[in-house]
Amino acid sequence: MIQRHLDGKTTYGIFNGNTVNKFITFDIDYADDSAMARWATFNIIQALESEFNIRSSDIHVSFSGNKGYHVDLYFDKAIKADDAKSFYERVINTAGLPSEKVEFRPSYTQAVKLPLGIHQKTGKRCWFVDRETLEPIESFDYLNDVASMDHSLILDALIDLSPEQEAEFHKVVERTDIDVNVVTHQKAQQKVIDIINAGQLLHSNSRHETTLLLATFCNTQGYAEDEAVSLIMDILHNTPSDYFSEGSKPEFWRREAERIVKRAFDCNYQLGNENKPVTVYKSEILAVLSVGTFRQKQLAYAMLMTSKRYGNTFYLTVNTAMRMLGTTSRETVQNAIEKLIEVGFIEYVRKGELDMAQSKVRGHPFYKPNRYRILIEKPKADERSIDVTAEQSLVDVSFQLFDTRELKRIIKRSEFGGRWAR
Repeated sequence: MIQRHLDGKTTYGIFNGNTVNKFITFDIDYADDSAMARWATFNIIQALESEFNIRSSDIHVSFSGNKGYHVDLYFDKAIKADDAKSFYERVINTAGLPSEKVEFRPSYTQAVKLPLGIHQKTGKRCWFVDRETLEPIESFDYLNDVASMDHSLILDALIDLSPEQEAEFHKVVERTDIDVNVVTHQKAQQKVIDIINAGQLLHSNSRHETTLLLATFCNTQGYAEDEAVSLIMDILHNTPSDYFSEGSKPEFWRREAERIVKRAFDCNYQLGNENKPVTVYKSEILAVLSVGTFRQKQLAYAMLMTSKRYGNTFYLTVNTAMRMLGTTSRETVQNAIEKLIEVGFIEYVRKGELDMAQSKVRGHPFYKPNRYRILIEKPKADERSIDVTAEQSLVDVSFQLFDTRELKRIIKRSEFGGRWAR
């Protein structure tokens, strides 16, 4: 069957598994406008990468055979069809695209054509394309490099985060303790004041973060819901257009503002997460202790805590990392980050991306902070764990999860006799 498909003798499509999907296709169809189809495709790719933390290597784009494109995500495990559809809806809403032009596939009733076949009406081959240029990759060998992605990234995008996590998820980590990134009520309130004084977004691509932060603030200050929406919309309308994702429209901003304000008021969202402990597991600290020098362990620990508060993918500036390590050396930080990448503790999700809006404001090139993802394996449910607060250091936590004999086997003797002495 597959050979007949590749030979162009028969074109096959595939439905989902009734109640589950092993992949998602964003079926982009602007039959009369190929330029719009390209624009919409790039919007979907950008939204997946920048807003949903999907690696570019996990996004597979193919020509539909007519004037559209298919954007595919292949999962390592099947997910519920309802979850797949919910994720699709969030993506197209974020990208500002209509569902009649970007359709969800496959479903139980609607199949999607397999890539690399021949379109029966146009006679064109449905090659995979370069995701940067949409130029065809005229080779079947593309399939050799396709790997399934972690399905949990899709499910994570559907989780209703706590107010503290959601308000700070896209926060550029600037003011932080060496052990844990903590957002106090005072800091969150100061950020609100800064936004209101500026009368606009403070950073590009921060609409969702700012909307939730202002909604939470209004809930604590006795605003009515319509007053909160008006405040948010005033801020957004006063913000230069290049602070928003391409294609982002005011109609969508208002719908999101109304939805988020309602949730903030209904759930009584509050500012700050300074008193919230996080749970760490023995295997996670073992991964931290295995990375290298004490400085590198400190940074790995701080990144682990950051990911637990704000999501597995997070922002980090070099200046913040310097404060985490208690050093004034940028080289020390950069070496520590590269070491964590080398040993597989983290990976870059975004690196060296120019912030066009801030570059215009500042009059010189300004780069967005790098974004990272924690790569260590998830702990087992029955594994030993403890709740950790900002006051507890890596050394404190390690001695709670390991006995001295275990730590001596893990940590080099020369290091253990110094900072680890008890």
